[in-house]
Amino acid sequence: MTIKSYGRKSLPSRLALSRPFLVLIMLYALAMVFFTAFRLTFFLSFSELASGAGLWTTFKAFAVGARFDQIVILFILSPLLLVLPWINLSRPFMRIAATVYATVFFACSLFLMLADMRFYTYFDSHLNYLAYEYIGEGSMFWDLIVTDQRFVLFMVIWLVISVGFYFLVRKTLSWTRAAAHRYSWKAQIIYFAAFLVLAVVGMRGRLGLAPMDWGMAVVGQNHFVNQLALNGIYTLGKSFAEEGHDPRLMYKDESERFAFVEFDKGLDFVQSMLHQPGDEWLEPDSSLLRKTSQPDSVLAFQPNIVFVIMESWASRNTGILGSPRDLTPHFDSLAGSGILFPNFYASGTRTNYGLGASLCAFPSLPGRAILKRYNARHPFVTISEILHKRGYKNYLAYGGDLVFDNVEGFFRRKKYDAFFGDDYFGAENGFSKWGIPDHILFDRVTNLIDSLPRPLQLTVLTLSNHEPYDLPDSSVQRYLDDADSSRHFNAQLYADFAVGEFMNKMRDNPIFDSTIFVFTADHTKFRVGRFYLDPEVFRVPLLIYAPGILGDDGMVVDKYGCQTDILPTVMGLVGGDYTHQSWGRDLLKLDDSDRGFAAMNVLDRIGYIDPDFFYLERLGQAPSMIATGSLEFGGWDLKDIRPEEFRRIQKRLHTYLQIAEQLCTPSME
Repeated sequence: MTIKSYGRKSLPSRLALSRPFLVLIMLYALAMVFFTAFRLTFFLSFSELASGAGLWTTFKAFAVGARFDQIVILFILSPLLLVLPWINLSRPFMRIAATVYATVFFACSLFLMLADMRFYTYFDSHLNYLAYEYIGEGSMFWDLIVTDQRFVLFMVIWLVISVGFYFLVRKTLSWTRAAAHRYSWKAQIIYFAAFLVLAVVGMRGRLGLAPMDWGMAVVGQNHFVNQLALNGIYTLGKSFAEEGHDPRLMYKDESERFAFVEFDKGLDFVQSMLHQPGDEWLEPDSSLLRKTSQPDSVLAFQPNIVFVIMESWASRNTGILGSPRDLTPHFDSLAGSGILFPNFYASGTRTNYGLGASLCAFPSLPGRAILKRYNARHPFVTISEILHKRGYKNYLAYGGDLVFDNVEGFFRRKKYDAFFGDDYFGAENGFSKWGIPDHILFDRVTNLIDSLPRPLQLTVLTLSNHEPYDLPDSSVQRYLDDADSSRHFNAQLYADFAVGEFMNKMRDNPIFDSTIFVFTADHTKFRVGRFYLDPEVFRVPLLIYAPGILGDDGMVVDKYGCQTDILPTVMGLVGGDYTHQSWGRDLLKLDDSDRGFAAMNVLDRIGYIDPDFFYLERLGQAPSMIATGSLEFGGWDLKDIRPEEFRRIQKRLHTYLQIAEQLCTPSME
């Protein structure tokens, strides 16, 4: 009996948490209380800014903020998670090392959070990359800090709380000393694996396809409450990570990133590139803000606008645009009755670049997309913001995760009234890692649109024509082998079928005759073609279809254009004066002598194409210029044969990108 009771550990002992895991749990709980208390302090310090936000919205901000706090805390604790289970905390040196580590890192966190409150006072934003740039100002920066009358109080508060935290960590280690370092190696390994999984999930912030992004902090219309939901340490790390995606930009001052021309001259040059009759520059010395005066619509109503942004829909796979495979019969049929732009190009090769160009009229730039840049300025006006001023309601529907690419977070601030994602359409209908198949999305959108107030602008983002090219069934499958190209072609057939079904149902909807449908792609599948930047990889459809408004006589517009041209072109059809900062032009109002152009970017590769020439450059390497008409044959470099044309196009592209980069980069002035 004695041997049975004490010679072996009982079942509860074998399942009990050992000391390292108890320490981690208590440190996590202590840190969460610590961070929450600071968030409450932040709220009370600026509480007047929350006026009108509402109690529920404020509560949501605290709840979302706890998730961002958790991300920071788990990153701090992750080294302890990796080390503590394998060392013996009964040894004084190990306890001291763990105490010092936890105290130092949380003291640093407190310092940053206190600095974040001061930063918010001046910049109306949490810590971001500007903090690093200010430190780079040297003695001037430190003089500003030290001479602040609250500097001493700041340091006293920081020191007192840091010392208090040190003693709480020591108490934590003391309270857990009764627990064994481990009860068995098997249990230790199992708990370590479980804690590691939980930590990884916690550091991502959610279980979805994409980790948490700053856009999830947009819980309402009140700017301060949205900022309340963020964590200044998180935003500082996020902005560093964003810059770090492009080291070429990270370590250069803003003025040196694209130092081709002086800003004033460059801005004048870009304005001359984009100017059209009726444009009046409202801030000629600082932006592209302009008022475009044009006749009012002859319609007795404001037309609804439906953007269908089709995942990875390439012109090279579109029958009416030259594909011999007959993969898009439904789209081709629509194109015969609409306005088709065969020489149209995507701005980038990711969805977030395509949305920024199509809905914001802002070009793709090397580095992170504008949707993902937390601390970027926005030198543009989105079409949703323009239409909002006219009384439109704006909606976005997507069959996938709206957090992915920060779509909802970004556009929630751009006057979109509601978002419909996979949760709304029924996540149980998902058939691949991306989400809900297009035909279900379109079917639900067709039913949804009847319940929405008008006039409306609805953005529908599809997803099925994406790797791994899964099909919901085999009803439209034509290629039976498992080759990647065959899977891609079958997915294109299915995506076209879904578009056809959507439009067939919409024709029976009362909204049809009062709606302008705009079909384009977010991008195409990127691949290295004949060149390290192949324009055919960027060529996508643009179709404007509105038989009830524009008639059903098909028209082909052979001007060269880019996704940045969509906004002014659509607003030209809607009619009436509007104020905007488009980086594109109305393709339907170009002079006969102006055949248009398109600018494109992927990673460190930039390109420019017009009817005559294609310019391509890998940043840091020698550029090339090829005759557009010879691209399909491989072409040859003409920069030495046509030097004047080469310099003209190079200046246009370089200046265009430089001004876009400088205007969206936060200024230190």
